[in-house]
Amino acid sequence: MNQPAPSEVYGVSRFVRGLEWLFRRQSQLQSIAIRGEVSNLRRLPSGRIYFDLKEGSDLLACVVWENRATALPPLANGNEAVAIGTVGIYSGSSKYQLVVADVALSGIGALFAQVQALRERFKREGLFDAARRRPLPEFPRRVAVVSARAKGAEDFIEAMARDAPHVEVTLIETRVQGVGAEIDIAEALDRASRMDVDVIVLTRGGGSYEDLFPFNLEPVVRAIVRSRHPVISAIAHTGDRHLADDVADLSLPTPSIAAQHFSKIRERHVSTVYRLSADLDQAARRALDRARQLLDLREERLHASTVNLMAKRQDVAFRLERRLDARNPYARLGEQQRMLHASASRLDESIRRVAAGFSQRLAPLDGRLARAAHDRLRDRAERVRLADARLTPNDPAAVLRRGYAIVTYEGRAVRDAGAVPKGALIEAKLERGALEARVERSTPDG
Repeated sequence: MNQPAPSEVYGVSRFVRGLEWLFRRQSQLQSIAIRGEVSNLRRLPSGRIYFDLKEGSDLLACVVWENRATALPPLANGNEAVAIGTVGIYSGSSKYQLVVADVALSGIGALFAQVQALRERFKREGLFDAARRRPLPEFPRRVAVVSARAKGAEDFIEAMARDAPHVEVTLIETRVQGVGAEIDIAEALDRASRMDVDVIVLTRGGGSYEDLFPFNLEPVVRAIVRSRHPVISAIAHTGDRHLADDVADLSLPTPSIAAQHFSKIRERHVSTVYRLSADLDQAARRALDRARQLLDLREERLHASTVNLMAKRQDVAFRLERRLDARNPYARLGEQQRMLHASASRLDESIRRVAAGFSQRLAPLDGRLARAAHDRLRDRAERVRLADARLTPNDPAAVLRRGYAIVTYEGRAVRDAGAVPKGALIEAKLERGALEARVERSTPDG
């Protein structure tokens, strides 16, 4: 089929300008509201925003100029929104687009906008500041779980019983979704705050954004902030972060991971106890080794001191023994006897030398001299015999053999009974052995 020949040929620019003129002429395209799901959201450094409104497989390109971007509610991919603006042609790519002047969120988008508004307000109040967060106890023993009696709480309680049996767990049961659930959650948190526990765990299993929305609302946030005890949030969700997570003292992804937090505390403390026990054992061994070395050193010093002291005492005893021997009458008498025998020996030797020297010179007189010498020697021998006879009765040993005793007091021989006081300890030397006695009575002579 043949096409009729065109009456006029248009240039591209003229054609595009003509289309723009036609769009501007259509009043229904100048202020139009279009509903769809936000996708492919892009924010440029200049402040301009690009996104698509999607419905099924159909797309509408949208642009927000810089002067309008700050007036729009926060947008995110997946928001249900109604965009209000003017449909026009973007000549650079020959595409039609909606130049957006305003956006109204609907459904989840409205909920998201509400959360963002609360987040900004709480941020201005300082509820997200790290300095506000309470420190978690070093070794928690009692935990209150705020949750519904459902899988999330059951997972947490089972994991705690298995991995952290030292922790006492109390369930504070409450609704966690539905209209008004935020009030019930806040009241349960307040009840847990009044209990004698160390930590409060706010938890539940997963769910849709709408199901989890009570954890974004102000009553729950305020209850976490005013709690007397640290609060751990363990809301099983992915993607979006809830306001309860932002104000909690610790935020964990799931109930099971929250239970692992407590079991790791136990493992850490057990490991610390083992390490400290090993350190203490090692320190005790080192102290014992030092004590043993010190004891050995002191024992060596004591032995040396004892040996030195014993040597000094033995030297003193030896000197005292010598002094005692010097005062012993038996020793004196023996010395006199030795001197007497030595004198006799020297006399005999002198006589022999004299006799030998004069034997030849006095040979003629040998007979007379021999007789005279014999007489003189006999006379001297008699004198020695008489002297020995006089000394023998005075020999203490002879006296002792006759039954007498030598009495000493303080190392001196006793000659006078009056010289020894009553009660004094005296020693009596006998022929064999000695006796010690105490003076009961003395009778001085006279």
